[in-house]
Amino acid sequence: MSVKPKWLRKLERESWQAELIISGAAILGSLQLPGLLERVEVYCLLSFDRDTLFLCYLALIYWRILSYCLIAAFVFHFIVRALWIGMVGLNSVYTDGFKPNKRFATHFQERLKEEYGDIDGFIERLDRLGSGVFGVSFATALVFFNFGLIGSLLVYLHSWLVSYDVPSGWIFIGLGIVFLPLFLLSVGAMVLQTERFKEGALARRYLWLVSTAVSRISYLVGRRYVMTSSNMVSSHYADSKGFGWYLIGGFIGFMVIVMATLLNARYTPYFVDQAYHRMGSDSTRLPAAYADDLVYDGVYVSPLISEASISALAFWIPTPEREWVFLEQQCSEPEIDEALEREERRSLSRLRVLSCAREYFSFAINGQPVKDYTIKRQYRVNMAASQDGFHVYISDLTLRRGVNLLEVTSQYPHEETGKARVTYTPFYRSEGETR
Repeated sequence: MSVKPKWLRKLERESWQAELIISGAAILGSLQLPGLLERVEVYCLLSFDRDTLFLCYLALIYWRILSYCLIAAFVFHFIVRALWIGMVGLNSVYTDGFKPNKRFATHFQERLKEEYGDIDGFIERLDRLGSGVFGVSFATALVFFNFGLIGSLLVYLHSWLVSYDVPSGWIFIGLGIVFLPLFLLSVGAMVLQTERFKEGALARRYLWLVSTAVSRISYLVGRRYVMTSSNMVSSHYADSKGFGWYLIGGFIGFMVIVMATLLNARYTPYFVDQAYHRMGSDSTRLPAAYADDLVYDGVYVSPLISEASISALAFWIPTPEREWVFLEQQCSEPEIDEALEREERRSLSRLRVLSCAREYFSFAINGQPVKDYTIKRQYRVNMAASQDGFHVYISDLTLRRGVNLLEVTSQYPHEETGKARVTYTPFYRSEGETR
């Protein structure tokens, strides 16, 4: 075994200084991740079709779990290092440790010193725990980062193929065929590590080759650090009798973080098609009201009333990409001739979108269908994003006093039943004032 150079030994002893600086920066940075992921969720909800949204849903849950695990790990490391610094400080002030005194019983002091008297050993254990948590946190983060990176690439690949009208089922089959060899290699490596095969000729010949191939494919970033750190840690605990308990404890902690992640994710239900159909389907509930100094800063999923006078009604319908796909697919209007001049083609395309929207949406007020209305495309901007949709203006109608009910039906099919999506927006008629 090679002797460590003096500078490395000194660096290992004083690593706590760099750990605290990096840990503080890591806590500050990781606390920004949930907000960043929320913005990514908004982008996905407004930019991808329904099938791709399912992949986004899985990928974003994964990234959220990773971010909360990082926050928990770095906060835990910071606490351990704070305890370590506190004990080092106390040990430097009270150099004699537990000092015998007449206040407490002699036998109690003896047991106290026997149980807690090894202060240097306790400080060393805290030091090792802090450094271990710090190194394992970065190693684990890098492992999951690589898996998340591959998953995110698959999301964009799926969306790109869908844009070329490749059926989603074919895409999943193709991805399954591509990743099947990696799965089989991983299973093969685990089998070769079992008691029956690990010392046999087959394992000696293929185990290292298979493991290396899996790591090169799985870890696109920082492979050497991941392999070195993870195997260094696992090699020290592999023969421990409590290794199984470490795994069980880690799994329980992981599931706690998973549940906290799902409960704290603001937009998680929006990705589920069944939940999206239910949003806005309650005809007895008025839209949420905000105080004068508050505004809605999320994704719109239901129509918004902008004017409700005695004889006119104006409202805006949010139309995310998941609905745009069906709006265009179900449109009976012919495609615009690509041979036309650019400006003429653009103008006709805009008119075609409005015609498609008339086919896609249908409206009713207080149960009465509305056929005569004006519809224009409109973006609505808030703190979350600039969201595409349609502005509808209905005139020559008589709204009743009290509560009226706007019913908007879009030809967005339910994933299981195929039924169209229906939203209800109760509103009050006002005299020149929107309510």
